[in-house]
Amino acid sequence: MGHTELAYKILFDEFEVASVVAEPTLNYNLFVAELENSQAEQLKIFNKLERSLQFYNGESFRNQVHFQFANQTPVQRWFSYREGYSLKLVDAFIKELRIKGNAFDPFSGSGTTLLASRMANLNSFGIDVNPISVLVAKVENEQYTSEDIIQIEEELRKLTDIEKSKDNFQAIFDLAGKVFNQEILQALLQFRQHITAIQHEKTKMALFVAWLSIIEDVSNIKKEGNGIKYKNRKRTPNGYINIEKEKWENDKFPDNKFSFVKTKLSNRLEMILSDLQFDYGNCDKKPSIFKGNCLEFDKFFSDEIELTFFSPPYCNCFDYFEIHKIELWLGEFISNKEEFRKLRNSGFRSNTNSLNHKPITYKNEYLENLISLFEPQKLWNNNIPNVVRGYFDDMYTLLNKLYRQTTKNGYIGIVVGNSAYSGIIIPTDSLIATIAREIGFKVKNIFVTRHLTTSSQQKQELEYLKNYLRESIVLLEK
Repeated sequence: MGHTELAYKILFDEFEVASVVAEPTLNYNLFVAELENSQAEQLKIFNKLERSLQFYNGESFRNQVHFQFANQTPVQRWFSYREGYSLKLVDAFIKELRIKGNAFDPFSGSGTTLLASRMANLNSFGIDVNPISVLVAKVENEQYTSEDIIQIEEELRKLTDIEKSKDNFQAIFDLAGKVFNQEILQALLQFRQHITAIQHEKTKMALFVAWLSIIEDVSNIKKEGNGIKYKNRKRTPNGYINIEKEKWENDKFPDNKFSFVKTKLSNRLEMILSDLQFDYGNCDKKPSIFKGNCLEFDKFFSDEIELTFFSPPYCNCFDYFEIHKIELWLGEFISNKEEFRKLRNSGFRSNTNSLNHKPITYKNEYLENLISLFEPQKLWNNNIPNVVRGYFDDMYTLLNKLYRQTTKNGYIGIVVGNSAYSGIIIPTDSLIATIAREIGFKVKNIFVTRHLTTSSQQKQELEYLKNYLRESIVLLEK
């Protein structure tokens, strides 16, 4: 048995798990007298909230709760999805929990849970509101025959022969000229036109995912934190400076920009072909993937679920549509600002752009006590208290529906990170565990996989409470 397998065995074995119980986060009685009022109040709340919960050392999962190594994983590497987690993580839970029934991911993202389920020969279902996520998940989980692979190889050969067009292609969004070098933008639009004209559907979709996956690499922006940042904006010891756009582009990109884009696209398609030729992901259980709101998943299928494994948006006000907005616009998933606004509004209430005037019906005493500690003058948006309330209202709705559709002795695994506002920590993992208990779930384990950082403004005031800023896997059982 290898080190990884042994770690999983220890973590899941109820008789051995005591040996890896995490150290207490903070000795409440020892420190409370020395802390500021808000910190002392938080500790009182945490102490009551977590009194009956057990936290285990989940260090073995540390490198698997994020997408850092996904670019080394066949199929999963086709499209870089920062918010994802490792295929190995889901595989470990499927094996250790001995799942034989249906699997489900209500935030399917790039389809990692679905891919792991396929490889374990399980039927699975996925749903997501982001059309890019739905497309990528479908393409990664498609069944490709030898004839399909020949078609993709043929399109790769055609791609290498394409010459630069003299036509002037138009982008439909205002930021295009700022986000791209003009020649690179023209090349991207020319290749998009070529791909959309392909008749063979599986080939067209595979090429389209390859095209989407290179957009960030050939652009002037990068995904960072809660949105996108311009690459020509550099940090110096004296603050940020902006390098003139044309100068930065000349230094960054080669003279033949059409060839540069074509090479990037060809290389990505070659990588996809390599995975398909080695039969990665070649298994019979093709998942059912839907575009829609996770809170309405029961409208799409009524099958019982043995394992639901997912990572929801964290309650940190990150707007994941903002992060993917360039691909959404350039890929013509949206055609105007109103469509973009509606798309943002259709997601889980995890940021200020997703508030949709939906009433908040679920109330949690611990959560309200923490929100009461917020200092309004320190909040960058007055809607944040309702974002936090809306988040757990949506989580309550989701867990309720999952409870009804989960088999007896079925499981739910949730990868989630805690967050902080104005020096007040929202312990999402323990709040989810508490909500799940109210509904009827048993809290099997909470694995603390790693501790998170926060903004420099909050770092000092959260020093005594920093161990509560953690990323965890909450494992529930019906």
